[in-house]
Amino acid sequence: MTKINSLCVFCGSLPGNHPEYSVQAALLGGYLADHHIRLIYGGSSDGLMGTVANATIDAGGQVTGIMPRFLKRISTESNNLTDLVEVSTMDERKEKMLAMSDAFIVLPGGFGTFEELGTMLSWSKIDIHTKPIALFNIDHFYDSLWQWFVDAAESEFLPLSDLKLMVNASSIDQIFDYFATFKHVTAMPHA
Repeated sequence: MTKINSLCVFCGSLPGNHPEYSVQAALLGGYLADHHIRLIYGGSSDGLMGTVANATIDAGGQVTGIMPRFLKRISTESNNLTDLVEVSTMDERKEKMLAMSDAFIVLPGGFGTFEELGTMLSWSKIDIHTKPIALFNIDHFYDSLWQWFVDAAESEFLPLSDLKLMVNASSIDQIFDYFATFKHVTAMPHA
């Protein structure tokens, strides 16, 4: 059983073209505030990142942004965060997010979101961390990615057990039900 006091959200710095992405991001922010779970995220007020952070703050929640200094020049920093942690590199950002979070939720996003998911999955697989990961598959956004994971397992590029390192969830309740019962199963020695 995993106790969630702080949760890292990875998601797009753009809002996407489907209103449901923003609707669910805002609902997630409200859920975090209502359940006294601190949001850890990338620090921007842009796109889905801003939506989930603003919804958490508006509902009375605590929000910590983690932003590399160089991104402050090209990203709109949220100015009403509980805390803003500045780091030097993207790798340092991910390490700080890992250290400060009890679990991860991945909302729709682009290359950066995909890279963050890949890092956390890889680190889980080799036991750098033992924290739960959830794909928030809003409006089937992650269906093709999940199928790729299944295909990779069926093609024996990863053990089927690796699919248990995360959940493919379509609702906030499904995500937190998974978190409530999550037990990390080491995937070693097959890295």
